[in-house]
Amino acid sequence: MSRMGNWPLAGVVVLVTLALAACQPYRDEIFLIVNETGENVVVTWRGGVYARLPPGRSTETIPPPNRCRVTPLPDDRFTATTETGKRYTYGRPMCPGETWHIRKPLPS
Repeated sequence: MSRMGNWPLAGVVVLVTLALAACQPYRDEIFLIVNETGENVVVTWRGGVYARLPPGRSTETIPPPNRCRVTPLPDDRFTATTETGKRYTYGRPMCPGETWHIRKPLPS
């Protein structure tokens, strides 16, 4: 095949790449959970397991855009439990653009 025959394929690859990049959610639309505890954690939400995160890993979701503009706010707390039994709670509903850093408290 000649070199000129590869140009249409290259153009298609570029267009598909650009289309996929345009479909990626923006940071202000995502709720991100990051495990900074140094232990494996199990994150629960609404009574069920939401995610299992090893140290340094994260998970993300896209909540509905008006989720945190309703009154009263949804009462759906996240809880993370480590292998050693430490518990961490995210005390608010998940809102777009927010990050929950699950981490050990700073020494006082």
